[in-house]
Amino acid sequence: MSNTDNLVSLSMLAEEFGFKKSKLTYYADRGLLKRVATIGRMGVFDKDKSTAAIRKILKLKESGMSLAEIAGKLT
Repeated sequence: MSNTDNLVSLSMLAEEFGFKKSKLTYYADRGLLKRVATIGRMGVFDKDKSTAAIRKILKLKESGMSLAEIAGKLT
């Protein structure tokens, strides 16, 4: 397995979770999802870490936390 096998775009993550890409772009712009590289204008993300972060964000949002509070938990 090469070190690029686990890299995904926000579009790929959005499709996996059934979200609009804009939702994940919003999360990434606020530091909730961490880019590992940029190719052209496209951010590239570690699939495993991003998937775990999205699941944690959803769980914490469900518990009533704001994104600002969640950002503090993810850092």
